[in-house]
Amino acid sequence: MAQSIVQPLRRWDPERIGPYAIIGKLGAGAMGQVFLARSTTGRLVAVKTIRVELAEEPGYRARFAREVAAASRVSGVFTASVIQADADADLPWVATAYVPAPSLSTLVHRCGPLPVPAVRWLAAGCAEALQSIHSVGLVHRDVKPSNVLVAPDGPQVIDFGVARVAERVQLTATRGAAGTPAYMAPEQARDATLTSPASDVFSLGATLVFAATGHPPYRGDTVMDILVRLATEPPDLSGMPDELVDLVAACLERVPRDRPTDAAILAALGSFALPAGPGHSYLPDSAMALIAEYQNGPRLPADVRVDGDDTDEDDTSEDDHVGGETAGSVAMLAALGGHAERVEHQSRGLG
Repeated sequence: MAQSIVQPLRRWDPERIGPYAIIGKLGAGAMGQVFLARSTTGRLVAVKTIRVELAEEPGYRARFAREVAAASRVSGVFTASVIQADADADLPWVATAYVPAPSLSTLVHRCGPLPVPAVRWLAAGCAEALQSIHSVGLVHRDVKPSNVLVAPDGPQVIDFGVARVAERVQLTATRGAAGTPAYMAPEQARDATLTSPASDVFSLGATLVFAATGHPPYRGDTVMDILVRLATEPPDLSGMPDELVDLVAACLERVPRDRPTDAAILAALGSFALPAGPGHSYLPDSAMALIAEYQNGPRLPADVRVDGDDTDEDDTSEDDHVGGETAGSVAMLAALGGHAERVEHQSRGLG
């Protein structure tokens, strides 16, 4: 029996956030929690709250307000639009359009790796989403399978909660790396101030590895294991179809300037960058059936609040668990010292 898409609320969860009535919980991560809510007109939205420890950092609320303002200018068809936010609330929050679709993480875990045409279709949509994000001066900083929702008309890149205004990246790096190690660019893991649109391209390449093979390009039992491999080894492309190797390897180049731009990725994908239309056949039947479950509306939990520990949501995956431990990943990678730098100079790149 599939787990409910929307988790029941606990007795300590809020009943309302701003003007929105909270229905259930969609997930939680290092930055905060995400709830499914209903507006006064009945529209479903996703409301993300920011952890109190972050909200209390000096200057955080002002940065949050700037980032939400920038995210509100993102108008791409492959991103979930920002509807409203409040940087001055006890817990700052941002509401975005609710996308009734499974994450890529859930889709692959439930249905297996995607065929080559589907991965190209996914890559085109994500590249266009990143182009929209980067065009307003934002860097997403946490592109990964659980932040890509797969809808019938194209992927939706979500979670601007860790997005940063590009020219303000230095001001937001006081707590170390933001992102998820298994999908993080090497320069981002070393020093968050070096994060750029090219870092998002690396993360997109890593996400495509997962889509095509069912595993990330860097694996390990701990965050440190992953960071060491990221600094010293080429990516694990086992199981990658030959037709996708050139595209993925280019995105995973170790030197940021050697990676393709969003526009170059779209140009290389040709017809896959065009709207798929309702009758496209890129996704396998099993994936379309799973998507249909979500399209029929969220499976709401019983209208009760329960006690006890939180259970993992449907989208919980290896990258989500590791992602919660990344506040200190810069410090851990720095412990590798000059060894990581020497390896980088000796390496021909991750591709």
